Amino acid sequence: MSGTPAIDVLVTVYNGERFLAQTIESVINQSFSNWRLIIVDDLSTDRTPQIIKHYAEIDTRIISLKGEHKGVAAAANIGLKAVTAPLVARLDADDVCLPSRLQVQCDFLKSNPEITAVGSDVYLIDENNNRLRRRTAARGWHNIQNILKTRNCMCHPSSMIRTAALKQIKGYREKFKNSLDYDLWLRLSEIGRIENVSQDLLLYRRHSEQISSNNNAHRQTIYSVGAVTDFFLRKYCPTESETNIDVNSPDDIAQKLMTLYSSKTIHEELRILNRHAIRLLRHASNLSSPIKKQLVLTIKPHLIFKQKLKMLLYGIS
Repeated sequence: MSGTPAIDVLVTVYNGERFLAQTIESVINQSFSNWRLIIVDDLSTDRTPQIIKHYAEIDTRIISLKGEHKGVAAAANIGLKAVTAPLVARLDADDVCLPSRLQVQCDFLKSNPEITAVGSDVYLIDENNNRLRRRTAARGWHNIQNILKTRNCMCHPSSMIRTAALKQIKGYREKFKNSLDYDLWLRLSEIGRIENVSQDLLLYRRHSEQISSNNNAHRQTIYSVGAVTDFFLRKYCPTESETNIDVNSPDDIAQKLMTLYSSKTIHEELRILNRHAIRLLRHASNLSSPIKKQLVLTIKPHLIFKQKLKMLLYGIS
């Protein structure tokens, strides 16, 4: 392909032989043709390299890069270094783009220059491509902005993001082995507006390897609470260092949360902080006893009645 593409589609993959061909073909079959597909193979040990090589040989718009097996965020950053298009469409190696996806999102961003990134509704599918249910995305920038303070409401593989914005926030933060997308959306929300289009543009695959275990809930909580704690630290305590994320010792995240409670300017968002503190207390099983006790004492004066009931229900005291 000659010239600069209008859209770079970025996929990271590790041992994705089962679904990768279908994912690649869903990009090849787009109604919008001025794209380039950048696939970062994170040192796969299955047939993933051969699959990528096959498609790269028959379509010059497909390029392959080698990752360093340091996680999805690190692999995505390798891909971002190769991006030249003004727009980046993210895609997971087991999902399927519907044929109009790139055209719809490109047109939307052209018509809405104030929007930094756009996602979409998606349809959940299983490992056999059976459609399970539709997932409707949040609408309206102010609504999305508020929801992001409590949870991730954006489907990362359905998103298209302005390259300039990704470079401004310096891409993905590699300390996030989980919740890298939540951290990304929080940081993007600080520099521009985010929106979703009310149209199914992606088949979002759910399969057995993705079923959460108790350990995954522990890890997911540490990373997601770490991401939102960093967000509030940037907003209310900008001189404070960011969280140190260690799944074996999440005490630093708890300590940084307690730092936020001491900020007078965060008063209007204390209920949101309470929510994240309760999650950490509930799921981070290896908080040290002194820190856990200190965090409970810190949040208790600020709990609303419903949150007090949750603490009792979860046996947190």
